[in-house]
Amino acid sequence: MTVSTMPRDPDGLTALGGGMLPGHLGVLVSSCTDGEVTGELLIRPELFAPNGFVHAAALIGLADTLCGYGCMAALPAGADGFTTVELKTNFLGAAREGVLRCRAVPVHRGRSTQLWDATVTDDQGRTVAVFRCTQLVLWPR
Repeated sequence: MTVSTMPRDPDGLTALGGGMLPGHLGVLVSSCTDGEVTGELLIRPELFAPNGFVHAAALIGLADTLCGYGCMAALPAGADGFTTVELKTNFLGAAREGVLRCRAVPVHRGRSTQLWDATVTDDQGRTVAVFRCTQLVLWPR
């Protein structure tokens, strides 16, 4: 798939992750506009850690997926793709039931790097995690 053929609609983006980690996690994309990607993840037992809360990796997977889709949609003309060079997550809460919602927004969209932030919230709107990643823009050789 090339950047120009990447789907921008929520159903197309959700399907894009099917059979891969986003699909296995159950990431559902709600919207993808210039400057924002939103989505959600239904909390279910397979996503729990042994401590009885949603596993940190599931939260990171949700946030990283939405930031990645946003980065892909915002790549400069002629770019081949991107790869993550750094990510960081701060966990501010925990969840055991309901739906996790996530909103990803760009902080910087340059020719060589992009910086994206995402916030994950629970059903009550409480922040569960804040996530930041740096993406390296890849160019043809």
